[in-house]
Amino acid sequence: MQPFLNPSLWELVQFRTTGRIRSLLSSFTHPRRLVISILGSVLAFVWLGNAIASVLFRESYDPKSFQIWMTAMLTIYAGWHLLRVSWQRPEAAIEWTPAEKMWLMTSPFRRSELLKFRLFTVLSATTIKAAIGAILLLPDLPIPWLGFLGLWTGLAMIELFRIVCDLVATGLNPDAYRSMRAFITVGGAALLSVLTINALELTRITQSTSELPTFIILMKSGMHVVKDWFTTTPGLIASAPMLVFVQLILTPTLTAATAIEVVTVLLMVTAMAGLVIRLDKWNVQQHVRREKDLRNFDELQRAESQSDDLNDWKLPATVFQQLGGAVTWRQFVGLQRHSTGILLALIPPAILSSIPLFMPQINDQIAIVNFLGGLTFYTFLLLPSAMKFDFRRDYDYLLLLKMLPQPAWKVVLSQIATPVLVTTGFQLAMIAIAALVRGMSPGLILASVLSFPVMNLAIYSWENLIFLIFPQRLKQEGIEVFLRTTVIFTAKGLAFACVFALMFGWAMLSGRIASQLADVHSTLGNQRIIFGVGVWISIALCGFILTKLAARQFEKLDASLG
Repeated sequence: MQPFLNPSLWELVQFRTTGRIRSLLSSFTHPRRLVISILGSVLAFVWLGNAIASVLFRESYDPKSFQIWMTAMLTIYAGWHLLRVSWQRPEAAIEWTPAEKMWLMTSPFRRSELLKFRLFTVLSATTIKAAIGAILLLPDLPIPWLGFLGLWTGLAMIELFRIVCDLVATGLNPDAYRSMRAFITVGGAALLSVLTINALELTRITQSTSELPTFIILMKSGMHVVKDWFTTTPGLIASAPMLVFVQLILTPTLTAATAIEVVTVLLMVTAMAGLVIRLDKWNVQQHVRREKDLRNFDELQRAESQSDDLNDWKLPATVFQQLGGAVTWRQFVGLQRHSTGILLALIPPAILSSIPLFMPQINDQIAIVNFLGGLTFYTFLLLPSAMKFDFRRDYDYLLLLKMLPQPAWKVVLSQIATPVLVTTGFQLAMIAIAALVRGMSPGLILASVLSFPVMNLAIYSWENLIFLIFPQRLKQEGIEVFLRTTVIFTAKGLAFACVFALMFGWAMLSGRIASQLADVHSTLGNQRIIFGVGVWISIALCGFILTKLAARQFEKLDASLG
């Protein structure tokens, strides 16, 4: 029987796994990474401890509600990949590192063998995700090993569906892709509009009889509306493929029907893997055909047909030279190429933060406070992962960046200037909308305009500092990436909680300082001014320190090891 993986590729997998384990262990002996590694281990221990405690002490969910929500989450996860490729066409369906292109593509391996190698590396991370998910859901799994199998096959199906979406999007001709984009975008926007309107209506009805904050009521209403939609006929049709895996997860006893369910889900995953292999062959043929057509163009037609031609882009003589010159301008060119994806990334924080502005049952002051809090939170949580127009998308160019005749601090500022400016522009636009809809005092507008830029500098300096300590490619797969992402996400949550606690403490302390200064002079006892100035100085200081640390890390980085 022919093995799934070529023996040479299987040996490569073993070597890479051993190397990654050694790399992780070596981070505890490397002086520059020791503190971050210890911090990451502590955060992972806290996260796992909390997860284990929740498993040991929580009650099991209602089986019917659990089935609906589990099916809904898997369906939404799969639908996100469909929406993603409709907004931003991937550059390549199957990502290969430069080393893989150099050594694997030129070796005597068939395309199908290389594709199996890639699928194996992708699904290895799925195994870890399924194992962690099964541990968290232990109280709800009648048969734990069967729940793990159902969860693994469900997540594997979604990963394979993601690759299918990428293959189809990159293989279609421009006209067909635009038609697909229009169909999916219109359908998604219509569904989101209906769910949002229903959630707002339910929030308006519920708020009159509830003492909970408006934001909490809105979140509960949104979850209720989503749950109800998945019980309707369109929702049942859309979630039918995922329901098969959820039913296997919740199987209470081992019967002949259980064996049939196991065979069914395995056949579904196998069929999807076979579809990936066939679509990859079709995708390669489409690319070859387009390359042949491109060779028939003359040089003028080719230059006009290539959307990524930089001949029409000229570096502005004043603004961008002050912001870092060609380094910053290069990131802005990349931003223009990915404009649709950036627009998609800005829509969720814009909608979620602006919802309080359009709820007439709450007064203007509370609406503005909720808006600013939501804008800060969603900017911190969602935008950094989308605005990767900095070091995080330049893994393969770190050596070239280090060779530039510029000091490290200037290169760092040039790299992070684009996401900071774009995020700041988005926030200022949202503040302008809030001022028009609800009205804002001049002092609050001034405080917001001054605070958000320094906050964005601190956020993106933090993101790039973490990347420079633990560099990785933009779409790198594997267990190490999954664990690293989990730890970093946990660190962000803890950092946000610490910032909130510090601001609460400073609010109490600024009141005492204001009362003491009021005894000296009445104009010095304004607590709001003292609080705002203190917060601004703290954020600006954090941004300066994080930028300095990122520049120092970039200066010490040995890019040749990548």
